[in-house]
Amino acid sequence: MRITMNQLNRSMQYVLNNRYSDLCNLQEQLATGKRLMRPSDDPVDVANALKLETKLREYQQFKKNINDGLAFMNVTGTAMESMNTLLQRARELAIQASSDTIGDTERQYINKETEQLLRQMVALIDTKYKGDYVFSGNQTKIPPLQYISSVSNTVEDYTNYRMAYFDSSAVALGSTVQIFNGFDDTPVKNIIPGTFELQIADTSFVEGVDYEVDYLAGTLTILSPDLLLDVTPGTPAYDISQVKLKFDSLSPGKDIYGSPISSWGTIERTIESSITMQINITADELTTDFNSGNNLIDTMIRFGQNLLRSDHAGIESAIEEIDYAFNAILAAQSKNGARINRFETTLVRNENQFTETTALQSELVDAEMAETISKFLLTENIYNAALKASSRLIQPSLVNYL
Repeated sequence: MRITMNQLNRSMQYVLNNRYSDLCNLQEQLATGKRLMRPSDDPVDVANALKLETKLREYQQFKKNINDGLAFMNVTGTAMESMNTLLQRARELAIQASSDTIGDTERQYINKETEQLLRQMVALIDTKYKGDYVFSGNQTKIPPLQYISSVSNTVEDYTNYRMAYFDSSAVALGSTVQIFNGFDDTPVKNIIPGTFELQIADTSFVEGVDYEVDYLAGTLTILSPDLLLDVTPGTPAYDISQVKLKFDSLSPGKDIYGSPISSWGTIERTIESSITMQINITADELTTDFNSGNNLIDTMIRFGQNLLRSDHAGIESAIEEIDYAFNAILAAQSKNGARINRFETTLVRNENQFTETTALQSELVDAEMAETISKFLLTENIYNAALKASSRLIQPSLVNYL
């Protein structure tokens, strides 16, 4: 069979191109350290490598979730530890105030410190993490407790202002009534002198029951050691048709302590495939002992009020109520600590899985450098030999001399 020069040239070019392509592929592997650069290199291994890459990205996201959850719970734990310290101090004050060796003046001083403890407690319950309230359930933009100071500094004229009266309340005949405002029972101030007229129909005051006047809402509220008492109508102890209350001043500001948000909303983090864990403690869990129904904030307020009245029984009961508050916080700390342990254990497992998956991916994707260098040198020699053979095989023809 006759072989033309054109056929010979095409054959040699085909061989040289193949050897050069092999040399380029090996050079690319040496430069990148990767055996698989495109799906055509090895479709099966590339598919498996992509699956492993997806797993690695999942592990990385799980690690971020775990670390964020741990930071959130550490902030929560620090706040609860500080609350424990405040409660311990409140208990010490309650024991001190219950002693018969101190007088009313000393109890007033204790009340001042108790008020500061309450303010600190409210601030701790309003703890934030990355701008979100940690104890507000899933309503992270709403504070669990609102402490408002200096609501209004304006003075209004309440002369001859008429208020509707809806409840039965009481004062003893001839006794002096004080109108109080705020935690420390300071008298209401800064009201322009005038007269309040209470319209009372077929009702009476009963001796021994405290009450407060809301001069803005126009209502009277019955107060008792339990904060609120509904009194049913009875035989009038002091029958009146009109009561006039004269105020000296209107308070330029007041402190308001709200109630915890009744929210059981949870904040969760996905820490493993199809596994989510709650990371938050709600204000309800933190401040309420569900065995006794005792509320931490109410306990602190009652304790302060009993100090002002020098109510020995109320002060002594505060010790037990503070212990209930301890139980609520300890239960919350226990939950938080157990979750932290779970997250830390999962983090270790996540890191181990990430390392193992990375090793598997490396076996599929990464080039074996010693083997690749050996192949590169061999392919280079083959390519050079092909070049030399081509130069010897394709000799000059008569055309070269024309």
